Amino acid sequence: MNAVELINFSAGYGRKDVLRTVNIGFKSNAISAIVGPSGCGKTTLLRSINRTAELERGYNSHGDIRIFAQSVMDVKNVSNVRRQVGMVYQTPVALPLSTKENVLFGPRYYGGKSNAEMDAIVEDCLHRVALWDEVKDRLNQSASQLSGGQKQRLAIARALAVEPQVLLLDEPCSSLDPASTGLIEELLKELAVGLCVIIVTHNLFQARRIADETVFMMDGQMIEKGLTSKLFISPSDEKTRSFFSGLIG
Repeated sequence: MNAVELINFSAGYGRKDVLRTVNIGFKSNAISAIVGPSGCGKTTLLRSINRTAELERGYNSHGDIRIFAQSVMDVKNVSNVRRQVGMVYQTPVALPLSTKENVLFGPRYYGGKSNAEMDAIVEDCLHRVALWDEVKDRLNQSASQLSGGQKQRLAIARALAVEPQVLLLDEPCSSLDPASTGLIEELLKELAVGLCVIIVTHNLFQARRIADETVFMMDGQMIEKGLTSKLFISPSDEKTRSFFSGLIG
């Protein structure tokens, strides 16, 4: 069973079609990379999965998106979908709160945890993103003081704090230095054990380094999908070959 599945899914803004009849599945316990030219619909696809695209003016869609075989399209309480499907954005975002309260933003919203459980969530999530040792003595200080790489790891910790089954990342390393990028990539490999991780990236080298599967999109359609180790070496579609060779982009 796929963790995430899009079935005959199309989406757009007003009269502009962005995604056109996409059929695709993403596995759990794996990293899937989505690559393709700018404007091909990668981010819209990602944001449609956890229904944050609906927050944008003019967004419309039809078709189905399923998380572990359950449709999310008719779920009334959208926050339940966003709890199940975490999202990390391109620009490292720290909420105007302390480091501790950044991690606890989701758990406090959903409630039902004791103070001891909250403290355990903070420590566990910060350990999982290799940030605990760097911030444990200043948990109550503003997260705005963290570096860009630390803020991005904090954003991942914040997403993990509500125990999602799927983690979406939209160009999470595009504004980071090589050292921070390396930390994030190693972290994602570890998180993929137990999660469905889907990353949009413009960096083909990054996709080759960390992704188990890669999807190539163009003009709002899925052109080709396969094991990363095979797709980059011998793509079957001419458009994919042209993109990987730099002829289109």
